[in-house]
Amino acid sequence: MQLKRVMLVMLLLALITNTIGLGATAAVAATTSEEISSLVLNKNELTMEVGSTAALTATAVFVNGSTSTVTVKTEWNSGSPAVASVYAGTVSAKSEGKAVITATYLGQTVVVNVTVVKRVRTLVKDKQTVDLRKGEDEQVTLTAYYDDGTTEDVTKKAEWNSDSSSVATVVNGLIKGQNSGRAVVTAAYNGQSVSIPVDVEIVKRIDSNKRELSLLLKQSEKLTLTATYPDGSTTDVTDLAEWESKDPDIADVIKGEVKGYGSGQTQITATYGTKTTTIRVDVDLAVKLSLNKTSLFLKKDTSEDLILTATYADGTTDKELASRATWTTSDPAVATVTKGKIIANGTGEATITATYVDKTVSVTVDVGVARLLTADKEELFLQANQTDKLKLTATYADGKTEDVTEKADWASADSSIAYVQKGSITTYKAGKTEITATYGGKSVKIALSVDVPTKLLLSATKVNFQIGSTESLKLEALFSDGTQTDVTGLAKWSTSDAAIADVTKGIVSGIDTGVATITVEYGTRKATVTVSVGVLKSLTSTNEQKLTLAKGDTRDLKVAATFTDSIKKDVTGEAVWASSNAKVVTIDENGHLIAVASGTATVTATFGGKTCEFDVQVDTAQTLTASPTVLVFDLGEVKSIALTAKDRDGKTTNVAPTAEWSTSNASIATVDKGVVTPVARGKVTITAKYGGQSVSVTAEIGVAQALNASKRVINIKSGESVQITLSSQLSDNTKKDVDATAAVWKSGSYNVADVVDGLITGMGPGTTTVTATFGGKSVSITVNVDTLKYLQTDHVLVNMSVGSTMKVKATATYADQTEEDVSVAGLWTTSNIKVADVKDGVIRAIGKGKATITITFAKKKTYVYVTVN
Repeated sequence: MQLKRVMLVMLLLALITNTIGLGATAAVAATTSEEISSLVLNKNELTMEVGSTAALTATAVFVNGSTSTVTVKTEWNSGSPAVASVYAGTVSAKSEGKAVITATYLGQTVVVNVTVVKRVRTLVKDKQTVDLRKGEDEQVTLTAYYDDGTTEDVTKKAEWNSDSSSVATVVNGLIKGQNSGRAVVTAAYNGQSVSIPVDVEIVKRIDSNKRELSLLLKQSEKLTLTATYPDGSTTDVTDLAEWESKDPDIADVIKGEVKGYGSGQTQITATYGTKTTTIRVDVDLAVKLSLNKTSLFLKKDTSEDLILTATYADGTTDKELASRATWTTSDPAVATVTKGKIIANGTGEATITATYVDKTVSVTVDVGVARLLTADKEELFLQANQTDKLKLTATYADGKTEDVTEKADWASADSSIAYVQKGSITTYKAGKTEITATYGGKSVKIALSVDVPTKLLLSATKVNFQIGSTESLKLEALFSDGTQTDVTGLAKWSTSDAAIADVTKGIVSGIDTGVATITVEYGTRKATVTVSVGVLKSLTSTNEQKLTLAKGDTRDLKVAATFTDSIKKDVTGEAVWASSNAKVVTIDENGHLIAVASGTATVTATFGGKTCEFDVQVDTAQTLTASPTVLVFDLGEVKSIALTAKDRDGKTTNVAPTAEWSTSNASIATVDKGVVTPVARGKVTITAKYGGQSVSVTAEIGVAQALNASKRVINIKSGESVQITLSSQLSDNTKKDVDATAAVWKSGSYNVADVVDGLITGMGPGTTTVTATFGGKSVSITVNVDTLKYLQTDHVLVNMSVGSTMKVKATATYADQTEEDVSVAGLWTTSNIKVADVKDGVIRAIGKGKATITITFAKKKTYVYVTVN
């Protein structure tokens, strides 16, 4: 190689010597570009797992500064090919160990150190979570499981990291708690990693010894804070917790010591770890305020001091609070207040309120205000030009009374009837008025009647006579003092209709037929008399007025008129006759009635403004009864319904042939004269109408109330079949066999059981429900297929030597106590294939150790425990 380089240099010198100008310069440059200053690889060290490959690239750096990738041109060699081989820069890891890879190009050589390790299949940590107190530590051990089945403690080889070193740190698996919180520690080794959640000082809860605190000003009290950890242990963390006051001006806190600085309410917060609790603090807050008086009565220009008392939560009281409280009045014109001293300023009522921190209390103050005002009389009855005297008394809040007749304001609602001054009344004329007395915001009223009788008495309240007749009426007035005076000539008489009746000083005269009202007035009272002149009193019949007839019947009706003066007259021919329903009843002008058709009608006779009515029923029913009320039968049967009508006279008749029959659904059943013929299965309503009444009968044709199966639970094996028969129960409790092919059958799982026309066949292990549906009803059958009671093996504990085999028999015992060898049918599995393998019950010992053999059949499992020595 060195010889080649010497020859190349000599050739280049010859070319330079024989080349002139630019040609010579270019030749020199071309030669220089082939000389390299260094060879650079992309990696100088490799760590690889057995079976893996890695690519190395080689870059030549020339003396002129240019570069070129020369990976393929480079000569590659491995010092330990059994550990790692190399070809064209590709390194292949063969076995665990170390190897040196050499790359050479144009005299430049670079070395790569290769470390080959076994491939880690998984990393296993000995702790899943870590729970620490602050300052405590705990060691985690990390084990690597390699592909070749070996294991190694790689705790100190792994790379450890904490995502929150302020909470927890880790060195070679030793985790130490720094501060309260949560962190995740990660261990990485040979491409595998595991994570361990770490809790530091994570308490389940924190509790203060008090949830509420009441303090007086400058008073302090120590709180205790207890932390409860997930393991149930507790610790006093009063001095370790963070304490904070929402309003330090009211109360502040240092390490649980709370002190009151100002009146009010605030909140203390304690925080430890991730938990927080709050305590309400009241400073100088009274539970209640009270005054020594609940109400107060003062005279104008007088005063009185009130005592304000505060009662605190601890039971203590403060009676010197008046000067510190805030006082207000609802009406300063009535009363003012300063530090509890009330001054009465003017007549009236005011509310005095004391406020201290968040509590208030009030007292009502009356200044010269009467609670009650009463007159010695509530009602007066006087004659015209008469005088009388009233007395007025005021009652105050303190219970004292005063005659205020002279002080009060008096008024009459109508001074033309009576006048009042200082309680003295003078009357002028007949009438009613009201006397009002007012004092201190209160008033009272007295009713006054002047020449007003309490009642007017007439000698008659009704007058009945014929045209041209007269009658004298007498009027007397009854007064409150019990006297009774004839005022017939003094009263005012009037008539509502002078064309019918007239009146003069109580003498009533009949003018024409009709009714008039005579009114008499005296004072403020009135009385009336009804006057009937030639007036019809009533129109009556000599016949029954409720008639029950059959079609074609006739009746002659008669009516008579009775007048108010007791005269009676037959007016059948003079009356006007009418029928409300001529299709049912006709009536002529002489009262002749004919029943035409079934139904009801009202016949009316009218005369002189009076009427007489006849209630007529023709072929009608008061009640209509069907028997039976419910029909239950099946296709192919015929049922009859009896129909009975009862009229209002109590007569009963079988009306089935003449009634009007109908069916709610002719596609299910038809009806004719009470005979019901079924058409299809179902429910239908049969209705009969007669004489204005109707009745309905429910018919059920082949309608099942319940569907029954011959078996409700069956236990079968795969391939076996059982036939199920059905019967339906009607509403009258009769039973009918149901053709299985007419029902709809369905299996809940066709992998377990199939069903065709009631024939249930077991398909595979399991439990399902087969449902049959017919006539809107369903029934379910529970089907257990291959239901095992036991699954057993003839061996449970097996000791074997490496390379030996052993046959284990598995026996299934079914619910019906039959047994079956399921060694081949069962599913056999092993917990460790490197120790023991199994197929169809034949166990083969592979290597030393322990393994659990599991057999599964029909959802049952059993185990064989194998030890290989």
